[in-house]
Amino acid sequence: MNRHIHLSLYLLAMVVMTACGKNSQPPTVVVTPPHTPIVTPPISSPVTVQPPLPTPSPPPLTPTVKPTPSSAPTLSALPPALYPVPTPVAIPTLPPAKTKANPKPDPFSKLKPPTDPEQQITPVGIGSARIGMTFQELKAQLGEGFEFPVKTNFIVDFDAIAVTKAGAVQYYIPYPAGTNFTDTDRIQHLMTDNPNFRTAQGVGPGTPIGQAVTVYGGATLSMSKDNESREFINFTQHPNGLAFRPKPVGSRNFAGEYPESNEEYLKTSKYDRRAAIGQITVSCPEDKCEPSQ
Repeated sequence: MNRHIHLSLYLLAMVVMTACGKNSQPPTVVVTPPHTPIVTPPISSPVTVQPPLPTPSPPPLTPTVKPTPSSAPTLSALPPALYPVPTPVAIPTLPPAKTKANPKPDPFSKLKPPTDPEQQITPVGIGSARIGMTFQELKAQLGEGFEFPVKTNFIVDFDAIAVTKAGAVQYYIPYPAGTNFTDTDRIQHLMTDNPNFRTAQGVGPGTPIGQAVTVYGGATLSMSKDNESREFINFTQHPNGLAFRPKPVGSRNFAGEYPESNEEYLKTSKYDRRAAIGQITVSCPEDKCEPSQ
């Protein structure tokens, strides 16, 4: 029975040691002769002191770089509260422009005959003045409001009477220089440089030569050294009884581009495209004009 008691005490000691710690060792029970049990104190296991764990160093600070977006965010990628929703606006539709079917260029759109018959140039006269009538007949035809000052040295070898109205020259009546033009003398020449006077085709002083060509055909310019180098224009469909003189541009002496030549009479179909008609003269053929009375 004592052996059973000793065994129970041993098991109890084992349970206590297990509860107190794993490193504790069970007490050693020395069995002495009967009736004298000697219990030796347990021997504690040596305590191992662990060195302190090293404190880990914080990782080096590196600048945080935000990734650059490959493209700017679109409106659809933003929250709806950050951009307004466009309100649809109805766009009015304009009616199609009205155009003429197969429009054709009108080369005579700017060439219009005068509406006042007193400003029309014809092969027989200018306005009320007619080739062959006397100066007195012209005065009666014009009525009041006109004046007739004399212009000496009008052109080489000619003087002229300026027919004026309200201070503006309408046209001239040239006559031989050094003579007097009386009421009984008949008109043989009429000349105008007034741009208000035009032919039935709309050509008058100030009309560009290139535009007159659309009416009267190709232009040939000529000048004669024996005739004071006066320059004239002739058209392929030249109207009878009319003489056209060009007006050079700037400081040029001639509108035509003439070749270098010693000939007295020169002509050319090349001319300054900026040049225009300067004067239009209506003359009576020498074989048909009646002599002055």
